[in-house]
Amino acid sequence: LYVGNLDSRVNEEILTQIFAAISEVDNVKIIHDRYATHGSMNYGFVEFQDHQGAEIALQSMAGRKVFGQDIRVNWATQGSTQKEDTSGHYHIFVGDLSPEVNDNVLTKAFSPFRSTSEARVMWDQTTGKSRGFGFVAFRDKADAEQAIATMNGEWLGSRAIRCNWANQKASGQPGMPVAGPPAATMERQFDSVATSANMSYEQIFAQTPHYQTTVYIGNLPHGITQQDIAPYFQQYGYVTDIRLQSDRGYAFVKMDSHANAATSIFALQGFAIGGRPAKLSWGKDR
Repeated sequence: LYVGNLDSRVNEEILTQIFAAISEVDNVKIIHDRYATHGSMNYGFVEFQDHQGAEIALQSMAGRKVFGQDIRVNWATQGSTQKEDTSGHYHIFVGDLSPEVNDNVLTKAFSPFRSTSEARVMWDQTTGKSRGFGFVAFRDKADAEQAIATMNGEWLGSRAIRCNWANQKASGQPGMPVAGPPAATMERQFDSVATSANMSYEQIFAQTPHYQTTVYIGNLPHGITQQDIAPYFQQYGYVTDIRLQSDRGYAFVKMDSHANAATSIFALQGFAIGGRPAKLSWGKDR
């Protein structure tokens, strides 16, 4: 489990005691915030002996306070503490994943390709269930191409999976961003960072600094309310604030983490909200 918003007084021994009271814990690691001067909190990872124990802990710790701070407990993705930087690798999208496929199953399925560097299933942060798709990274483009050709349509778990480039334009260079539409069409005048509909999750994630957690959403129908918008984003993380300009058709949604904000941009881009395809990009955190 990922455990965020930790007070600086919380050490690994304290975190172990808290979670061990719920289920047997194998390992605990706290990551100290490098930007503590900005008032941020530490975060950590708690590994349990079995998945059921982690699920019980996730439900039990929801909304709990530690040293007066509301901690955030979510599923962690495999590789969260992985040192290798995969942003320059070749990423493919894997869709139609059955619910029982987790990071380990996905990793094992693509392990015959020697340069596989990472495999991640995208999880619903609220329910802890798979969202039915994931990403696999490769150091070599040839392996990524072979994986798409070989694995597309193959059965994994109880479904035949779909494989394609995570970046639909399949740039010939790893980690190269795709040129977006003209800035005016992305409504930069509303203080947002342009994001192309063809960008991969990894490219969106790397587009702004990690302290950025605000999402701009445009092309909203007039009369829409904060209550209408919130459920779309709550399935990808905690929504901490919504600033809505209903008469002008846009809003800024602040998420609890950079990763969750990037996921919502990737997943909701072009999604029909109020009968109109939403335009999402990074909003600038002031």
